[in-house]
Amino acid sequence: MAELDPTRPYLPGSPYSPGEGRHPNDPAHGVMHVWDVWNQLDHTRYRDHRPRFVAEFGYQAPPNHATLRAAVSDAPLAPASPGVAHHQKAEDGDAKLARGLDEHFGVRDPGYDDWHYLTRVLQARALELGIGHFRSLWPHCTGTVVWQLNDCWPVTSWALVDGAGRRKPAWYAVRGAYADRVATVQPTETGLCVVLGNDTDEEWTTEVTVARHGITGGRGVLASSAHAVRVAPRGALRVPVPDRVAVPGRAEGEVLTVDGAGERAWWFFARDRDLDYEKPEFDAETRVDGGDLRVRIRARVLLRDLVVETDRLDPSAVADGAPVTLLPGEEHTFVITDGARLDSGAVLTAPVLRCVNDVLATSG
Repeated sequence: MAELDPTRPYLPGSPYSPGEGRHPNDPAHGVMHVWDVWNQLDHTRYRDHRPRFVAEFGYQAPPNHATLRAAVSDAPLAPASPGVAHHQKAEDGDAKLARGLDEHFGVRDPGYDDWHYLTRVLQARALELGIGHFRSLWPHCTGTVVWQLNDCWPVTSWALVDGAGRRKPAWYAVRGAYADRVATVQPTETGLCVVLGNDTDEEWTTEVTVARHGITGGRGVLASSAHAVRVAPRGALRVPVPDRVAVPGRAEGEVLTVDGAGERAWWFFARDRDLDYEKPEFDAETRVDGGDLRVRIRARVLLRDLVVETDRLDPSAVADGAPVTLLPGEEHTFVITDGARLDSGAVLTAPVLRCVNDVLATSG
């Protein structure tokens, strides 16, 4: 490198911190790896880190059901059954997954279907939160590299695309977190803040609306504020959320949304295990469109982290997005590629159609 391009900085390894005597993983210099979260801590602890560039970080989840089932013949299939356990090669990997589930969903002994769904939701949330936090530190932190994109065999791992080439829910979450223009909600010492990131060469002019909603009993919008913003090219803007919007009356019964900046940003004031989830209620409609199937879901209550795992019915059928959260009255249409031949009744029932409410609802 010194001979061919002497003007180009070169790092001989990763992580690496330039300078004599510096620890290679020094967060203030060079590139950093962040693995304490997956190995030891809850994923919300990504916010404890203030790196200059994150060259590796990740969070595990099992492969898609069809991918795992093609390799594992366990009967019954269970989180710790021999074939599933054989396809987990991380040290104490299953215990680390269980730690995350216990922290957010409460201590439980989930069957395979709940375990498979919740661990994949948690991977999606962990990476979305981590990327959002690191992006919010711009220009102090100038980038992230997720470990890892894909896999070479049907294993529980950090991959976003499993060994058969099927996308996990985390793939879609990461796609949204890496959008050229993005909004995230970040906690600060003085309250909540919306951070807008603009990774384009054009100024971003928009209006964002921050609203606090009641999530049970049709309470609707409790408080809101609108903010006209201009975000510089390749820049970031921090917008403090007024206390009247940012401070909940009941943390377990309210949620914050940010609209007007591309994909909606969410802030839940409490962990899932403490939230007032209602039993899932929704109107559903399916329609064949050529070789595809369109599945429209209209929520009657808050539905959190909806997924449609159609590979459970047909390994070739693929939904175009996940997970999706809806407020009461909102709707979303999933497009299922090669789904025209699927049984629409089976598509609309568990374990194909799932949301967190299915597991944690206590009323409704």
